Amino acid sequence: MIPVSIEGVRRNFSISSVFMYSVTLMNESRQRSFIFNIERQEALPIVTALHDLPLPRPQTINVMVDMLKLLGYTLEEVRIEGLSMIPPLYNLCSCVLSFRTSEGVQEQALTLRPGDVLALALLMKAPLFISDELSNQIGFALPEGGTPELVFAWYLLKQEGVTLPEGKQLRLDFSKTPLRDALVKEFRASLLGKAPPFPEEDMEQRKEEYLAFLLGEGGQTC
Repeated sequence: MIPVSIEGVRRNFSISSVFMYSVTLMNESRQRSFIFNIERQEALPIVTALHDLPLPRPQTINVMVDMLKLLGYTLEEVRIEGLSMIPPLYNLCSCVLSFRTSEGVQEQALTLRPGDVLALALLMKAPLFISDELSNQIGFALPEGGTPELVFAWYLLKQEGVTLPEGKQLRLDFSKTPLRDALVKEFRASLLGKAPPFPEEDMEQRKEEYLAFLLGEGGQTC
């Protein structure tokens, strides 16, 4: 098993899929990355927990965590052993949850949505692991000097058929993680009632703004 941590959540701009958000996990050396695609309702509790945002309307996973704590359960570790990907119908993780109770340690094998597994580990501050088999299936080594943000940027450029002119570099100046930061800003505004709760409606516009930002066109900011 490989210990991992959650690096952040980003839009994946795959408008043909219900899984519009991606959670990036990193190994301890920060040289290998793993991506799980999730839906908005799964992304919300993860983003709010990662960035200490208030959540005025608790999600089901928050209620589950509160009940487990009330019953005296401590989550010792979460092991993600497999991932079934049959979009757009299913995106599920087979995992093992290890709980400590007054009677000792108990393990439970479950099949859960990726976002619920990750949020559960995050909210209960439990170590997170993925199997060697799953690592080989979905993991990829970051190139020297590469970051998850750059991976998403280059993937989007490739997806849109954009070729960077010779000698031109992607614009990543004031923030090394503009796509991740933009989502945090958006969720914060949504929670405060200052932005639509379902911004997927203007996904194409957001994608165009991000591409313009990356390419340094029109003074766009992200």
